[in-house]
Amino acid sequence: MVIVGSILLILAVIFYFVSRSNAGQLAALNTADTYSAQLLGEVHKKVATALGKDAFAQTCEIEGVIECDSPLVTSTNMTPCVAYTRTVTREYEERVTSADSEGKRETRTERNSETLESQDRRTNFYVRDATGRTLVLSEDAELDLVEVGNSFEDAQNSRWSGLTRTLGQRTVECALPVGVQVFVLGCAVDHSGSPAVGKGPKNKKQRFMVSRQSEHELAGSAQAWARNMLYAASGSGALGALLLIIGLIN
Repeated sequence: MVIVGSILLILAVIFYFVSRSNAGQLAALNTADTYSAQLLGEVHKKVATALGKDAFAQTCEIEGVIECDSPLVTSTNMTPCVAYTRTVTREYEERVTSADSEGKRETRTERNSETLESQDRRTNFYVRDATGRTLVLSEDAELDLVEVGNSFEDAQNSRWSGLTRTLGQRTVECALPVGVQVFVLGCAVDHSGSPAVGKGPKNKKQRFMVSRQSEHELAGSAQAWARNMLYAASGSGALGALLLIIGLIN
Protein backbone atom coordinates (compact mmCIF):
# COMPACT_ATOMS: atom_id res chain seq x y z
CA MET A 1 0.00 0.00 0.00
CA VAL A 2 2.88 2.34 0.73
CA ILE A 3 4.15 2.06 -2.85
CA VAL A 4 0.67 2.60 -4.36
CA GLY A 5 0.04 5.52 -2.02
CA SER A 6 3.36 7.13 -2.96
CA ILE A 7 2.59 6.75 -6.67
CA LEU A 8 -0.84 8.35 -6.20
CA LEU A 9 0.73 11.29 -4.33
CA ILE A 10 3.23 11.81 -7.15
CA LEU A 11 0.37 11.72 -9.66
CA ALA A 12 -1.52 14.25 -7.55
CA VAL A 13 1.40 16.67 -7.80
CA ILE A 14 1.57 16.18 -11.58
CA PHE A 15 -2.19 16.71 -11.96
CA TYR A 16 -1.97 19.86 -9.84
CA PHE A 17 0.71 21.46 -11.99
CA VAL A 18 -1.18 20.53 -15.18
CA SER A 19 -4.24 22.22 -13.68
CA ARG A 20 -2.20 25.32 -12.81
CA SER A 21 -0.76 25.50 -16.32
CA ASN A 22 -4.20 25.43 -17.91
CA ALA A 23 -5.54 27.91 -15.37
CA GLY A 24 -2.68 30.22 -16.33
CA GLN A 25 -3.54 29.87 -20.01
CA LEU A 26 -7.18 30.66 -19.27
CA ALA A 27 -6.15 33.77 -17.30
CA ALA A 28 -3.93 34.93 -20.16
CA LEU A 29 -6.80 34.56 -22.62
CA ASN A 30 -9.21 36.43 -20.35
CA THR A 31 -6.90 39.36 -19.54
CA ALA A 32 -5.63 40.12 -23.07
CA ASP A 33 -7.64 42.58 -25.19
CA THR A 34 -8.60 41.73 -28.77
CA TYR A 35 -7.41 44.24 -31.39
CA SER A 36 -8.28 44.73 -35.01
CA ALA A 37 -5.49 45.64 -37.41
CA GLN A 38 -6.83 49.19 -37.65
CA LEU A 39 -7.11 49.69 -33.88
CA LEU A 40 -3.63 48.26 -33.29
CA GLY A 41 -2.24 50.69 -35.86
CA GLU A 42 -3.95 53.63 -34.17
CA VAL A 43 -2.69 52.68 -30.69
CA HIS A 44 0.83 52.16 -32.05
CA LYS A 45 0.81 55.61 -33.65
CA LYS A 46 -0.35 57.34 -30.47
CA VAL A 47 2.14 55.58 -28.20
CA ALA A 48 5.05 56.02 -30.62
CA THR A 49 4.28 59.72 -31.01
CA ALA A 50 3.88 60.39 -27.29
CA LEU A 51 6.47 58.08 -25.73
CA GLY A 52 8.60 56.70 -28.54
CA LYS A 53 8.52 53.41 -30.49
CA ASP A 54 10.33 51.43 -27.78
CA ALA A 55 7.51 52.16 -25.32
CA PHE A 56 4.99 50.27 -27.42
CA ALA A 57 4.51 46.84 -25.78
CA GLN A 58 0.95 45.70 -25.32
CA THR A 59 -0.39 42.21 -24.60
CA CYS A 60 -2.99 41.54 -27.26
CA GLU A 61 -5.04 39.07 -29.25
CA ILE A 62 -5.72 39.20 -32.97
CA GLU A 63 -7.76 36.97 -35.25
CA GLY A 64 -7.87 36.57 -39.00
CA VAL A 65 -6.61 34.70 -42.04
CA ILE A 66 -2.92 33.97 -42.66
CA GLU A 67 -1.31 35.81 -45.56
CA CYS A 68 2.33 35.71 -46.63
CA ASP A 69 4.11 37.56 -49.44
CA SER A 70 6.87 34.93 -49.69
CA PRO A 71 5.51 31.69 -48.23
CA LEU A 72 7.47 28.53 -47.57
CA VAL A 73 6.57 25.37 -49.48
CA THR A 74 6.51 21.85 -48.07
CA SER A 75 8.71 19.42 -49.98
CA THR A 76 6.21 16.53 -50.14
CA ASN A 77 3.07 18.09 -51.59
CA MET A 78 4.17 21.70 -52.22
CA THR A 79 1.76 23.21 -49.68
CA PRO A 80 2.24 27.01 -49.32
CA CYS A 81 2.74 27.70 -45.62
CA VAL A 82 4.38 29.97 -43.06
CA ALA A 83 5.92 27.16 -40.99
CA TYR A 84 6.56 23.46 -41.37
CA THR A 85 8.41 20.56 -39.83
CA ARG A 86 9.75 17.57 -41.75
CA THR A 87 10.85 14.40 -40.01
CA VAL A 88 12.37 11.35 -41.68
CA THR A 89 12.65 8.20 -39.58
CA ARG A 90 13.97 4.72 -40.23
CA GLU A 91 11.58 2.04 -39.03
CA TYR A 92 13.16 -1.30 -38.21
CA GLU A 93 12.71 -4.58 -36.41
CA GLU A 94 15.09 -5.66 -33.66
CA ARG A 95 15.62 -9.00 -31.96
CA VAL A 96 15.71 -8.46 -28.21
CA THR A 97 16.69 -11.16 -25.74
CA SER A 98 15.72 -10.99 -22.08
CA ALA A 99 15.75 -13.30 -19.08
CA ASP A 100 13.08 -13.82 -16.44
CA SER A 101 13.63 -14.24 -12.69
CA GLU A 102 14.43 -17.91 -13.17
CA GLY A 103 17.08 -17.21 -15.79
CA LYS A 104 15.00 -18.47 -18.69
CA ARG A 105 15.96 -16.55 -21.82
CA GLU A 106 13.41 -15.40 -24.39
CA THR A 107 13.98 -13.68 -27.74
CA ARG A 108 11.28 -11.48 -29.21
CA THR A 109 11.06 -9.10 -32.17
CA GLU A 110 10.30 -5.43 -31.45
CA ARG A 111 9.51 -2.64 -33.88
CA ASN A 112 11.42 0.60 -33.34
CA SER A 113 12.40 3.76 -35.18
CA GLU A 114 15.23 6.30 -35.28
CA THR A 115 15.26 9.86 -36.61
CA LEU A 116 17.40 10.34 -39.71
CA GLU A 117 16.45 13.93 -40.56
CA SER A 118 14.57 16.72 -38.82
CA GLN A 119 13.72 20.17 -40.20
CA ASP A 120 11.88 23.08 -38.58
CA ARG A 121 11.34 26.18 -40.71
CA ARG A 122 9.20 29.25 -40.22
CA THR A 123 8.81 32.76 -41.60
CA ASN A 124 7.03 35.94 -40.56
CA PHE A 125 3.49 36.37 -41.87
CA TYR A 126 0.41 38.57 -41.74
CA VAL A 127 -3.01 38.02 -40.18
CA ARG A 128 -5.76 39.78 -42.14
CA ASP A 129 -9.10 40.85 -40.69
CA ALA A 130 -11.84 43.12 -42.02
CA THR A 131 -9.81 46.28 -41.27
CA GLY A 132 -6.38 45.34 -42.62
CA ARG A 133 -3.51 43.05 -41.75
CA THR A 134 -1.02 42.73 -38.88
CA LEU A 135 2.51 41.35 -39.04
CA VAL A 136 3.26 38.33 -36.85
CA LEU A 137 6.90 37.69 -35.92
CA SER A 138 6.82 33.90 -35.78
CA GLU A 139 10.13 33.31 -33.99
CA ASP A 140 9.56 31.83 -30.51
CA ALA A 141 5.83 31.32 -31.17
CA GLU A 142 3.96 28.15 -30.20
CA LEU A 143 2.54 27.11 -33.58
CA ASP A 144 -0.49 24.90 -34.10
CA LEU A 145 0.64 22.80 -37.08
CA VAL A 146 -1.46 20.30 -39.00
CA GLU A 147 -0.17 17.14 -40.65
CA VAL A 148 -0.03 17.62 -44.43
CA GLY A 149 2.01 14.59 -45.46
CA ASN A 150 2.73 11.10 -44.14
CA SER A 151 4.39 8.61 -46.47
CA PHE A 152 6.23 5.33 -46.00
CA GLU A 153 8.85 3.98 -48.41
CA ASP A 154 9.14 0.25 -47.98
CA ALA A 155 12.62 -1.29 -47.92
CA GLN A 156 12.21 -3.96 -50.57
CA ASN A 157 13.61 -7.41 -49.74
CA SER A 158 15.38 -6.12 -46.64
CA ARG A 159 17.48 -8.73 -44.84
CA TRP A 160 18.58 -9.04 -41.26
CA SER A 161 21.90 -7.35 -40.45
CA GLY A 162 22.94 -8.71 -37.09
CA LEU A 163 20.01 -8.15 -34.75
CA THR A 164 18.13 -5.58 -36.87
CA ARG A 165 16.23 -5.44 -40.15
CA THR A 166 15.19 -2.20 -41.85
CA LEU A 167 11.50 -2.02 -42.77
CA GLY A 168 11.59 1.34 -44.55
CA GLN A 169 11.60 5.12 -44.14
CA ARG A 170 8.69 7.29 -43.03
CA THR A 171 8.44 10.98 -43.91
CA VAL A 172 6.02 13.16 -41.94
CA GLU A 173 5.40 16.85 -42.68
CA CYS A 174 3.33 19.23 -40.56
CA ALA A 175 2.59 22.80 -41.58
CA LEU A 176 0.68 25.99 -40.87
CA PRO A 177 -0.81 26.67 -44.33
CA VAL A 178 -1.49 30.04 -45.89
CA GLY A 179 -5.20 30.95 -45.89
CA VAL A 180 -6.01 29.35 -42.53
CA GLN A 181 -8.05 31.22 -39.92
CA VAL A 182 -5.97 31.67 -36.75
CA PHE A 183 -6.07 33.17 -33.30
CA VAL A 184 -2.87 34.85 -32.05
CA LEU A 185 -2.02 35.69 -28.44
CA GLY A 186 1.17 37.67 -27.96
CA CYS A 187 2.65 41.10 -27.43
CA ALA A 188 2.18 44.04 -29.81
CA VAL A 189 5.57 45.66 -30.45
CA ASP A 190 7.16 48.08 -32.88
CA HIS A 191 8.84 46.49 -35.89
CA SER A 192 10.58 48.88 -38.28
CA GLY A 193 8.08 51.63 -37.52
CA SER A 194 4.94 49.49 -37.77
CA PRO A 195 2.99 47.40 -35.24
CA ALA A 196 3.62 43.66 -35.08
CA VAL A 197 2.76 40.82 -32.73
CA GLY A 198 5.61 38.79 -31.26
CA LYS A 199 7.24 37.66 -28.06
CA GLY A 200 7.03 40.13 -25.19
CA PRO A 201 10.36 42.00 -24.77
CA LYS A 202 10.09 42.19 -20.97
CA ASN A 203 7.93 39.35 -19.66
CA LYS A 204 9.66 36.16 -20.80
CA LYS A 205 6.86 34.02 -19.38
CA GLN A 206 4.19 35.74 -21.47
CA ARG A 207 2.43 33.28 -23.77
CA PHE A 208 2.99 33.71 -27.51
CA MET A 209 0.86 31.31 -29.51
CA VAL A 210 -0.73 30.91 -32.94
CA SER A 211 -3.67 28.52 -32.92
CA ARG A 212 -6.10 27.21 -35.50
CA GLN A 213 -8.67 27.11 -32.72
CA SER A 214 -10.74 30.16 -31.80
CA GLU A 215 -10.37 32.00 -28.50
CA HIS A 216 -13.67 30.50 -27.34
CA GLU A 217 -12.49 26.96 -28.11
CA LEU A 218 -9.14 27.50 -26.40
CA ALA A 219 -10.75 29.01 -23.29
CA GLY A 220 -13.25 26.16 -23.05
CA SER A 221 -10.53 23.53 -23.36
CA ALA A 222 -8.26 25.25 -20.79
CA GLN A 223 -11.13 25.62 -18.34
CA ALA A 224 -12.11 21.95 -18.66
CA TRP A 225 -8.53 20.73 -18.24
CA ALA A 226 -7.91 23.01 -15.24
CA ARG A 227 -11.09 21.80 -13.53
CA ASN A 228 -10.66 18.09 -14.31
CA MET A 229 -6.98 18.00 -13.36
CA LEU A 230 -7.76 19.76 -10.06
CA TYR A 231 -10.39 17.11 -9.30
CA ALA A 232 -7.88 14.39 -10.24
CA ALA A 233 -5.20 15.97 -8.03
CA SER A 234 -7.58 16.15 -5.06
CA GLY A 235 -8.78 12.58 -5.50
CA SER A 236 -5.33 11.09 -6.04
CA GLY A 237 -3.87 13.08 -3.17
CA ALA A 238 -6.57 12.03 -0.69
CA LEU A 239 -6.49 8.36 -1.70
CA GLY A 240 -2.69 8.31 -1.81
CA ALA A 241 -2.41 9.82 1.68
CA LEU A 242 -4.95 7.32 3.04
CA LEU A 243 -3.15 4.31 1.56
CA LEU A 244 0.20 5.63 2.76
CA ILE A 245 -1.09 6.00 6.34
CA ILE A 246 -2.66 2.53 6.32
CA GLY A 247 0.52 1.02 4.92
CA LEU A 248 2.72 2.66 7.56
CA ILE A 249 0.38 1.64 10.39
CA ASN A 250 0.32 -1.97 9.25
